[in-house]
Amino acid sequence: MPKSMTAYGRAHASVDELSMDMELRSVNSRYFEFNLRAPGLLQAYENSWKNLIKEHISRGKLELRVSYFNAAGGDAQLLLNESKARAYGEAYERLAELLHEEAGGKLAFVASKGEVFSISEDFANAEKVQELALRTLSLALEDFDAMRRREGENLSQDLLKGLDQLEEKVKALSEKAPMVPEIYRRKLLARVEELLGDQREEYYNGQRVAAEIAIFADKADVREELTRLRSHLDQFRFILSQDKPAGKKLDFLIQEMNRECNTTGSKCNDLEMTRLVVEAKTLVEQLREQIQNLE
Repeated sequence: MPKSMTAYGRAHASVDELSMDMELRSVNSRYFEFNLRAPGLLQAYENSWKNLIKEHISRGKLELRVSYFNAAGGDAQLLLNESKARAYGEAYERLAELLHEEAGGKLAFVASKGEVFSISEDFANAEKVQELALRTLSLALEDFDAMRRREGENLSQDLLKGLDQLEEKVKALSEKAPMVPEIYRRKLLARVEELLGDQREEYYNGQRVAAEIAIFADKADVREELTRLRSHLDQFRFILSQDKPAGKKLDFLIQEMNRECNTTGSKCNDLEMTRLVVEAKTLVEQLREQIQNLE
């Protein structure tokens, strides 16, 4: 079954004096979006981590939080980003000139900007850190994927129940549709009788009435729409049975199902059928909302 886009996973791993924690969470999105929150010394691994995650997830808005600890300490350096410091200082002076104010406090202003300084840690064993990161991420992905699968199964079960309810509406419409022309014929004849009364035999034209009924029956024929709706329901169930991303395909099917419901509603000239179409459209809308959570 398809997996959910909404999930959370975490993992902890360590090797010798190094330890690492990762948290991976995602919410719905039409595309794949990735955001990394990690110490600056780990930012270099962003692309490799992103590519590994994309092997498991095709779309969704993901955030990976990483924390790292070196029990043995390390040689840390406070680095100054001179170009950014200079740019902030010049901007401060231009602002003071524009406002005709003294440019005092420039040093405090520039130093308060976090982008001006960064901490660099010199790893004694970069390969060990990379190996630890990949192991931690793999564990986090396992936990994350397990939750996606559970949520996807629950969503799929709810969708199948909704499909069963929608199929009942389609069945009721299919049973009611053939009766509508006969109901229309009776109403038409009753109206003719009411209008013509005793003059019915003089003015009544049976062929004209039959032609009107035939035209109405053709306009009110919804067999094609209901056949396509049943086909969409079967296709929907088939897609849900596949262990593949299904959100976009199901979204397209929902649009087609909604189109068939609208066409059926515009054709039917019967109160009971109109009620059934409204209920069917409500179920289709509920399905549309639910599939937004599927990958």
